[in-house]
Amino acid sequence: MSHKGVRLLIEDVAKSLADDMQFTYARTSDFNVLRDKRYPFIALDPLTSVPTYAVNNSSNYVKRWSAQMAFYQLDHESSDQTQYAKILDEMDGYVDQFLNKLNLYAFNREGASEILITSISQTPFIKATADILTGYLLTFTIETPDDFNYCGLDC
Repeated sequence: MSHKGVRLLIEDVAKSLADDMQFTYARTSDFNVLRDKRYPFIALDPLTSVPTYAVNNSSNYVKRWSAQMAFYQLDHESSDQTQYAKILDEMDGYVDQFLNKLNLYAFNREGASEILITSISQTPFIKATADILTGYLLTFTIETPDDFNYCGLDC
């Protein structure tokens, strides 16, 4: 699967979580300079991959894409633990929905898995960035065969 296919798959799943969900594919440093941000917001850092041959290092070409995403919600500098815990509760729901939808789209029409999602990690952050945001950093790996073709959620 191409970089574009993985990027679009993640973007489509992220945007499907809520009508007002904003999404960007950019470096974390670029996120701070974006204007007119609305929350909740999901930011996907540029993807990295490790290509390999899955069978005896000679056949079945696959790529393991590493993804790092931030699930942001606006917080306030003066919020206390009760207030930011509510934000973490809300954003945890989005993380769970995202992973479950991504897993759903991992299967083809015949029910066979086309991609493999592994190494999932979810880490909270509180009052981060210049905008004072709270949420979760989600990291995971997507393993894709060379012939996987993502054509969008409308397929």
